[in-house]
Amino acid sequence: MKFTAGFISLLAAAQSVVAIPFGSSGPVNDLAPVPVTKLVCDGDTFKCTGNLDFGDGRWVAQWGTAVFHTGLFGQPDHKAMSEMAMAPVPVTKLVCDGDSFLCTANLDFGDGRWVAQWSTNVFHQGMFASGATGSMAPVPVTNLACDGDSFKCTANLNFGDGRWVAQWSTSVFHTGAFLDQN
Repeated sequence: MKFTAGFISLLAAAQSVVAIPFGSSGPVNDLAPVPVTKLVCDGDTFKCTGNLDFGDGRWVAQWGTAVFHTGLFGQPDHKAMSEMAMAPVPVTKLVCDGDSFLCTANLDFGDGRWVAQWSTNVFHQGMFASGATGSMAPVPVTNLACDGDSFKCTANLNFGDGRWVAQWSTSVFHTGAFLDQN
């Protein structure tokens, strides 16, 4: 029992050291929103991973997602995933919906009707919500950035006055260490 408790303590200490951005191009507080250079989603682990334009290029943001096949009208058709390998695949399109509070990523996989979908907050960045306030059915994402300080990803939406965003929680960490968190 002492060995297990000691090993877990050592592992926890090592993970906290790995989370510090050693060798990055700037101090820790420079993890403020940075652009996402590549976005992939994985149907095996049910996670989406965004590569961040920061430091040595090995920083990523990662969040949980649902992955499913859509039918002819965009609804899940409950196709079995158990026999399909869905290792990380590129995202071809990303939209967020202010009515359902979901972001949906179209995946470059199979027949093209596979998607990853996750919950999000949608809000206006201005003091007063000017511009369109009607239906916010899925709209395209114009920019995606993730923040290592707040642990949130923010997607700018092509809607209204351009100051509407979708935002969700994420993990941000450095890859390539001996305790790889992928």
